[in-house]
Amino acid sequence: MNNISLLSIPKSYKILITGHINPDGDALGSGLAMKLALDNLDYSTTVSYDYINKISEELRFLPIEHVSKSDTLGSKYDLSIVFDCGDPKRLGKLEDIVLKSETIYVIDHHLDNIFGTHVEIDSNAASTTQVLYRMFIKENISVTPSIATCLLTGLITDTGRFQYSNTSSEVFDIASSLLQLGADLTLITESIYGSVSNEALQLQAEVIQRLNIFSEVGLSYSYVLQRDYSKYNTIPEETDFLIDVIRLPKETNVAMLLKEQEDGTHKGSLRSRGHIDVQTIASLFDGGGHKAAAGFSTNLTPDEILNKVSNAIRLQS
Repeated sequence: MNNISLLSIPKSYKILITGHINPDGDALGSGLAMKLALDNLDYSTTVSYDYINKISEELRFLPIEHVSKSDTLGSKYDLSIVFDCGDPKRLGKLEDIVLKSETIYVIDHHLDNIFGTHVEIDSNAASTTQVLYRMFIKENISVTPSIATCLLTGLITDTGRFQYSNTSSEVFDIASSLLQLGADLTLITESIYGSVSNEALQLQAEVIQRLNIFSEVGLSYSYVLQRDYSKYNTIPEETDFLIDVIRLPKETNVAMLLKEQEDGTHKGSLRSRGHIDVQTIASLFDGGGHKAAAGFSTNLTPDEILNKVSNAIRLQS
């Protein structure tokens, strides 16, 4: 596969920018940073993702007015740029459109890449935005304050506010540079970590009451049910922060939060504070992520999921 040169993209190309289904701060921040940068260079770009629900409230400070609905896209693009996603199946509704492109750029920080005509991947990077920042600097592409905010968002969310083990000295160097370039740190942290609704806090209290600690494997676990959303007048996107609460017990090294979906399946979030690689565990459910944080979806029951995760932790212990 070939490396990527952004400035060598023909100006005549129709470009689609996307990432994994239900993008997090890294995938969304990367995509929007790329769109803003290429638009400033007079390219024709469209950015879109497949959302099961909608863009998380905590990420709506980003310039999401640039995100097009997936049902409004064209049938084919000359170039697709894919962020934070190594498997086309994780593109959801956009998989077929992306694979129709003659040229596919994949920019990522995960090892599980299986597609793309050109790739820019560093598994040692803490976030995809870290990889993208390097590309912008290498090609002397202007980083505006808005672009810097998008890039810093991915860096902050994928390092757990600089708490995860993937936080290197380069991460701090890049964060410092982005602040100098105008990134709005207060906007990011207040939007993502500094404010939740009273109803979401009430739900948090119940999720904490449900918390179980499996001391044998060092796992803390809790769950969110579908009926919780109506009971507490919340939406699924308002519960993303709960995994960080489940991660708090000092007696554990791995945290798991299961969210029941409308169809009865479950979406799982995993966090690790020690040597356990939760990406490996998520891959057992065809999920993904990185060593310190990962996620998956499955039609298994909670008991089956717990058993599978516990066994996987034992194998790494």
